[in-house]
Amino acid sequence: MRQFGCVLTALLLALALNSTHSTDASETAVPAKTVRVAGIVLKWLRTDKAANYRRAEPLIREAAAGGAKIVCTTECFLDGYAIADKSIPLEEYRALGEPIPGGEYFQRLSALAKELRITLIAGMLEADGEARFNTAVVIGPDGTLIGKYHKQFLEHESVRNTAGTESSVIATAHGKVGVMICADRRRPELVKDFCDRGADILICPSGGMFGPKSNDPILQARSKETGKHIIFVHPAEFLVTAPDGSIAQQTVLGDKLLIAPDEAGQEADSHRVFYFDLPLKP
Repeated sequence: MRQFGCVLTALLLALALNSTHSTDASETAVPAKTVRVAGIVLKWLRTDKAANYRRAEPLIREAAAGGAKIVCTTECFLDGYAIADKSIPLEEYRALGEPIPGGEYFQRLSALAKELRITLIAGMLEADGEARFNTAVVIGPDGTLIGKYHKQFLEHESVRNTAGTESSVIATAHGKVGVMICADRRRPELVKDFCDRGADILICPSGGMFGPKSNDPILQARSKETGKHIIFVHPAEFLVTAPDGSIAQQTVLGDKLLIAPDEAGQEADSHRVFYFDLPLKP
């Protein structure tokens, strides 16, 4: 009996130790690592770079104050997507472009990113010699240009802009970022190319179709094909699609992309900073 009692005591002690170990493991489990991404949903004022910058800066500051480490504007936020209006004289349109990184507004964006210690993705018209590109710049927290992307699928833009040729992937402190622009999202092979090049994060500054009927299913399909979250930032919508093709977050904000100068600050000028805590790969 004494031997049986010793065995039983040892067995109970082992079970107690194992239970304690399991509890400790669950209590000390490391949460999944995330990075907070912010989308600046803001209407365009066409051709007014000064006003568009002035309107965007406080929202970028708000995003940083809200904990965002990656902040993204809409497509061509700076010139208000002037390429849409072909009645703008060609030389006036071309003058809206600026060299990168030497241009005035690029320098202002660079200083802002450095001050706020954020990675800033901003849409602008780039002047490179005679060429004009629909460009997304990626500025690091130290204010340096760490990469840029030229929109590839231009459609109507091709009469004045030059198409990009590469699904470039840009290394940041939070992982490798693939930045597609607007209509690029409609090309499965183009989006796949970002992932084949090692993109961990896919972001889509945009200014075209939006909403659950014409836009959201496209992004859902691209997420399911690539197994990636995609963050879509548009003057009238913020959307995040999940790797399984579901919608992780979505808000349509008003029904306008463009406002007249006298509508700034009025009801039509709906704008907001949206946040998403994006899971990072281990």
